[in-house]
Amino acid sequence: MGWVAFGYGLFLVAMGWWVAKRRGTDLGAFYNAHRQAHWVWAGLSMIGTAISGLTFLSLPGAVRQDGWTYLQVLLGYLVGYTLVALILLPRYYQLSRASIYEYFRHQLGPQAEKVAAITFLISRLLASSVRLYLALIVLQLFFPQVPFPVLGLLSLMLIYIYAERGGTGTLIYTDLLQTLLFLGAGGLTLLYILTPEVRATLRLPTIIDLSIESRHYFWKDFLGGVLLSFTMTGLDQDQMQKSLSMPDVTSAQRMIGLYAGLLVPVKLLFLLLGSALWAYVEVNGYPIPARSDQLYASLAQQVFPFWVGAMFVVGLVSSTLSSVDGALVALTTVTLRSLFPPSWEKLFVKKLVFVGWVLLSWGITVYFYYFPPERHALDTFLKLGGYTYGPLLGLFLYSLMRGAPAEKTGRFIPWVVLGGFGAAIGLERGLNLDLGYGVIVWVAVAVLGGLLLMQWAVGNRR
Repeated sequence: MGWVAFGYGLFLVAMGWWVAKRRGTDLGAFYNAHRQAHWVWAGLSMIGTAISGLTFLSLPGAVRQDGWTYLQVLLGYLVGYTLVALILLPRYYQLSRASIYEYFRHQLGPQAEKVAAITFLISRLLASSVRLYLALIVLQLFFPQVPFPVLGLLSLMLIYIYAERGGTGTLIYTDLLQTLLFLGAGGLTLLYILTPEVRATLRLPTIIDLSIESRHYFWKDFLGGVLLSFTMTGLDQDQMQKSLSMPDVTSAQRMIGLYAGLLVPVKLLFLLLGSALWAYVEVNGYPIPARSDQLYASLAQQVFPFWVGAMFVVGLVSSTLSSVDGALVALTTVTLRSLFPPSWEKLFVKKLVFVGWVLLSWGITVYFYYFPPERHALDTFLKLGGYTYGPLLGLFLYSLMRGAPAEKTGRFIPWVVLGGFGAAIGLERGLNLDLGYGVIVWVAVAVLGGLLLMQWAVGNRR
């Protein structure tokens, strides 16, 4: 397995440097590929940004308990991506050059831009580090001789070597390669395990759940999918950076349409793989792992032949790198464009900022390894990311209805956002509620209400 991983890493570095040499290594290439990317290649590579190693591991395992009800969420995604293409992209192309949070600077003032940027930076750093930690824990099963901190550092150094020079201009092509590889890994595994005995035991699982009491009630999942795709994609720099690399908004809308159309069959592949893996375990009498998200990894390590295990490792590495590399480029872009003064936008500063985010991500990942939280605590960390999208949604809604001048209301924005966080946390704790991803709506409403109240107060003082 070591030679497989080493060879893949070497090829990725060579490809990254070759693409950077052809496409450029200046800040324009790093930010948005000089807005010369082709919507087809960008749309295909965006699949790699959206699917992390966590999805690669957990989605097949979840089939046993949840069936294919995830397709209900995907239907909501299609509506949400349509809203992103029609509502957000035209505004970004009009008012943003590299960071989508530049939109808030033009609409609400520099304070709003900085609040949105800091909110994103905290959320993305934490979420990417947690996902990297969970993927490396599984990957270390195949490389037990490599200490976890070294494995994490090697992974992040690999990303630095192939992604730092060209940024988005490079990632469009390296992520495209990695997308094809982890899809190939899933597809080849599916072909291997679909023996006649396994096919005979396959049954169509639950897809649509119309029980109101169910946690996967159709309308709950569907509306949740709409909300998640609009906020966690449309208001997230990591997800939208490639969208800003098109020459015009029409090409960007085509890219989002292609991405949304491909996401359904891609997720369907891993749902089908999950059904087949559980049937394979049942037919052959293999022990069921303690956690469902360990199913694919345990079979690849202990049961499958070498070539299938090697494809699993390549698939896991590809899906992990293609999500983390985009996050690091997005973190660096937002820092330079939305936090630092324009005079700091230099290649040397960009390199230092990129290294800084790499080290922070490595530090958090290693911390989780030495002080491993309980599973529910990891879910809490991921949920904290959900809290951060509420202020972004609230700020965006406020930007559509703002009446008072930005210079009069802008200074209140940081305090209103903090108040929105506090209100949502107090509601959950005080009433002992689990709002789930609905917390996005609660925080957004609190932020929007607070800003409208400030606008009214400022208006009455004039």
